[in-house]
Amino acid sequence: MQRVLLLLIALFSFDAIKSNLEQYNLFQQANRQVQAGHYAPAIQQYRQLLDRYPAGLLRCEAAFNLACAEYGMKHYRRAAELFAALPPGNAALSKTAGYNQGNALAMEAFRSRKGAAQEALLGRALAFYRRALLDNPQNADARINYEIVLRAMQHRQPPPPAPQGGGSPDGKGQDGGGAVSQLILENARQEEARQMRKYFKPLPMKPSERDQPDW
Repeated sequence: MQRVLLLLIALFSFDAIKSNLEQYNLFQQANRQVQAGHYAPAIQQYRQLLDRYPAGLLRCEAAFNLACAEYGMKHYRRAAELFAALPPGNAALSKTAGYNQGNALAMEAFRSRKGAAQEALLGRALAFYRRALLDNPQNADARINYEIVLRAMQHRQPPPPAPQGGGSPDGKGQDGGGAVSQLILENARQEEARQMRKYFKPLPMKPSERDQPDW
């Protein structure tokens, strides 16, 4: 009886090790695709890993990297949803996912949304950057992105009403400086676009977390 029990334990241990190795190999294959810039096959492999091992040891890391790969494909709304649904199990990744979710929401807002929908997305992005700054006040990326999004929201606000009565000193009336104001606003928007391309990138997993099996 004791020999049978030991055999069952050995078989169970072998199956567990085999499962862990399969998960790790799939995970590494997908990571290499991401590093090569091949996001579409990486997405497929991450999803395969998560479907095959929904309670696996690497489910949190795979879900995080899947969201980053979707972001790389410019599927910003889908990336935001995946960052929001990140499985528990890795506190550091959960915090980073919040910041990345802010990036995805901001990019979705700047890319294709207008009016109230854009303002709502930008407001949600601000909330995630604010949370990231509360967690780490030294987070320079979160602070820069917060300022970019805040300025974008302020530019969307209607200008204050002009004072009543009188005219401008140059005799052109209240709208004399309208062209200059529009130029300043356009320059600010172009600067925001440059900053957005520079900073609005999802934070990847650290190599030490990505390359080491978690068992």
